[in-house]
Amino acid sequence: MRVRFDDQIFTMQTQGGISRYFVQLIREFTEDPRLGVNVQLGWRWTRNHHASEAGLGAALPVLGGSRGRVLRTANRAMNIAQPDVDLIHQTYYRSEYLPRKPTRPTAVTIYDMTPELFPELFPRGYPHQLKREYVRRAAVVFCISENTRRDLLRSYGSIESPIVVTHLGVGGRFVPGSTRPVWAPDSYVLFVGNRGGYKDFRLLLESFAELAPQQSGISLLAVGGGPLAEDERALVSRWGLGNRVIQTAASDGELPGIYGGAEVFVFPSRYEGFGLPALEAMACGTPTVLADSSSLPEIGGDAALYFPPGDSSALAAQLDRILMDVELRRDLSLKGLARARHFAWSQTARDTARGYRMAVGAHLV
Repeated sequence: MRVRFDDQIFTMQTQGGISRYFVQLIREFTEDPRLGVNVQLGWRWTRNHHASEAGLGAALPVLGGSRGRVLRTANRAMNIAQPDVDLIHQTYYRSEYLPRKPTRPTAVTIYDMTPELFPELFPRGYPHQLKREYVRRAAVVFCISENTRRDLLRSYGSIESPIVVTHLGVGGRFVPGSTRPVWAPDSYVLFVGNRGGYKDFRLLLESFAELAPQQSGISLLAVGGGPLAEDERALVSRWGLGNRVIQTAASDGELPGIYGGAEVFVFPSRYEGFGLPALEAMACGTPTVLADSSSLPEIGGDAALYFPPGDSSALAAQLDRILMDVELRRDLSLKGLARARHFAWSQTARDTARGYRMAVGAHLV
């Protein structure tokens, strides 16, 4: 079964969860011929670090070659000579990738329904372009969590094509005992990823400020998401946190050590399609605290502590509980390790291949 992956996400994202997901899928299909998926890349040129590191593409060596529009134009020119395929897996929802007369069945992945459920968070307009039309046309729809599947049906109503839940996996490098970077604080609460809007980093800042006087030796480390914004710096100053709040970038190779070195990982987000950082933290043996919302309980199970989303005092209480109780930290670490073993990219690929067969089989009938 020949499956083509288009270049949408690989010319939009330099790095991020969606492109990591597709790189992992492609890797699993390539390395395990028993899955029966012959990968055909619909592109050669990319701006994406995950794809480049996996040998799946290269930077376009011309002036302006890092611009998505330039990359997409170059890849479309190359596609004229592409071999035929049985199915196309579309990686995002751009309008120019919807053919007027489809000749092959398509698959689409739904990562989350954030714009549909929280439109107020997107004052510049709906960011997922033609997602509804992609879903309508798809021969199979993948959702990365059961919660995302429920939200999809709640938002769009009945969908004719089969919906297959394909939980994400955790990479083999996320293991306990990885070396912590030398620049990391001695003791820290960890946050990873973008911080704005529904991610609720400011709630974590407030909780940390409540906790800080009783936990004088601990810092709050925010990895990724860019430097602290002006309003974030103002909150740090107002609450007297000084140099105890640290923001930094980190390489993919440093992440396991950063997770493993934390006293506790916190994911306060009000909504997640899956919540991969929570899974990565548990795989590294790090005690984890999650907002009791969306897909996060589906991922964390009984291996995490929870707090009501938006409740800073409840989050502070859970953090204090973990930091004060060595036995609880050990218990959560062991449970997290066991929980993480339920999520493997090999299983993601098997479930995805099953969906492909359903789509191609229906097309041949």
